[in-house]
Amino acid sequence: MENETALVAAYELNGRGGGKLLSIRQLREAWADPERPLWMHLDFRHDDVHTYLEEIAGLDEAVVEALLEEDTRPRVAKFGEGAVSSLRGINLNPGAAPEDLISLRLWIAPTRLITLRRRPLRSVSDVREKIDSGNGALSIPDLLAWLTEALVDKVGDISHQIDDRLGELEEDQLSDREVDPDDLSRLRRSLITLRRFMGPQRDCLDQLAQGPDWLDGDTKVSIRESANQLSRYVEDFHAMQERALILQEQLVNEHNERLNQRMYMLAIVTTVFLPLSFLTGLLGVNVGGIPGADSPHGFLIFLVLMAVIGGWVMWLLKRKRWW
Repeated sequence: MENETALVAAYELNGRGGGKLLSIRQLREAWADPERPLWMHLDFRHDDVHTYLEEIAGLDEAVVEALLEEDTRPRVAKFGEGAVSSLRGINLNPGAAPEDLISLRLWIAPTRLITLRRRPLRSVSDVREKIDSGNGALSIPDLLAWLTEALVDKVGDISHQIDDRLGELEEDQLSDREVDPDDLSRLRRSLITLRRFMGPQRDCLDQLAQGPDWLDGDTKVSIRESANQLSRYVEDFHAMQERALILQEQLVNEHNERLNQRMYMLAIVTTVFLPLSFLTGLLGVNVGGIPGADSPHGFLIFLVLMAVIGGWVMWLLKRKRWW
């Protein structure tokens, strides 16, 4: 059942890997204490999202506008002591295309993390499960590192799936089995979208790893490692794009070769029957004086003549190595 409010979940981290799930009233009380590490996860499709961002979190108008803008690309923008970031996650919702990425907007401060999404994101759910089990983040910077790692892990999963599927198509092509061009086109579209957004996201994670100043060294190392991992996936996407392009070119070449062979055979057949068609057309003219018209053996003689001419044309084409 869909939430009637923008609040999806709110946690107060306990510093031991777990956290307390807060109600709206508890969230209001806890947010008043700047020392308490809090994570607020929102669905910004609801109208009351401004209540949480402006009244409870007390964010500036510029920050709220940056978090709620309609179209986003991966980026990092500093606002005072905090920072706004937009990341993309793999869409693993039932019936959805994985390349239909989900935007995750973040407000990051020393003891505060606000995340906003339009659709459920599996990476966030995984982080929440870790906190619920007591094996999650120890602090807000650590929570940021967990989120980036979860996002990158899902990119890795889809990268392996596409690589496996592309390998199957390549094996089918080498084994002369039928390859569905639509499958290849879908893979190419997925790779284009993933590379388009994951490249900037890698740069975004690099920026996060370099600051802000309140991020501890372990968190920066973790985010930098996630950026390096994502960089490898982006390189893999580029390599898979090249493989898909080569495979498509091979399919086109094979199709053109088969078409040329068929057209060539049709041309040979046409060449053989061209003189025969000429003779049948000529002898079929409805005028007097047609040779053999009055002979009882005329049709048989005509068939023999046609066979001789047809055989001679085929022998001539064979001698010239036309077929």
